Amino acid sequence: MQRSFNRKDSYENNHFSRFYHPSREKHIVKVFPGGVYCTQKTDEIIATGLGSCIAACIWDEQKAVGGMNHFLLPFDSRTQLRSWKPEEVVSTASRYGSFAMEILINELIHRGARRSALQVKLFGGAQMLGLNSMVGEKNVQFIRSYVAQERLEVIAQDLGGLEPRRVLFDPISGKAWLKRIPFTEVHNVQHQEEKYARQLDKESHRPHDDDVELF
Repeated sequence: MQRSFNRKDSYENNHFSRFYHPSREKHIVKVFPGGVYCTQKTDEIIATGLGSCIAACIWDEQKAVGGMNHFLLPFDSRTQLRSWKPEEVVSTASRYGSFAMEILINELIHRGARRSALQVKLFGGAQMLGLNSMVGEKNVQFIRSYVAQERLEVIAQDLGGLEPRRVLFDPISGKAWLKRIPFTEVHNVQHQEEKYARQLDKESHRPHDDDVELF
């Protein structure tokens, strides 16, 4: 399992970066693949870029605590990719996706959120890693199955398709802004996710503001 989801490691600089955005007059925290970021009563924006990966934005508005994860289901082979079903909870892919969600939810509860009050917005799952990979499609199948099984309240979602996305999330109010990433930037997102996919493949063999949409 990826070490990036350990509580200590999820806040290291290789899994997120923080910078000040002058026009928004706020700090923005960018979450990279494999990262989890949570915050409480802090006026900042959490952001990420998504291709095949999924980002879950989860928050408890009354407790002013929220966070985002960014994960990609790993597959050992094309055979597993083609045959995998989201209800197969014992598979490597399902274990990883479930772990990514559980870490985020546990981090929020650790900061005072109530599980019964959690609200969710879901983004990502585009077909990015090769025309026949189906990774984005499988990610979408997984997250839809997971939130239904866990009875999480999904407020909004933008999943699937062919276009990568840029997502900004206000962890206090729960507002999220989505922008389709232009073709000129697609290569950068694809390169980042392919690099992360190779990393996951190695891990799986070990023991275990234009065109912005408001969501």
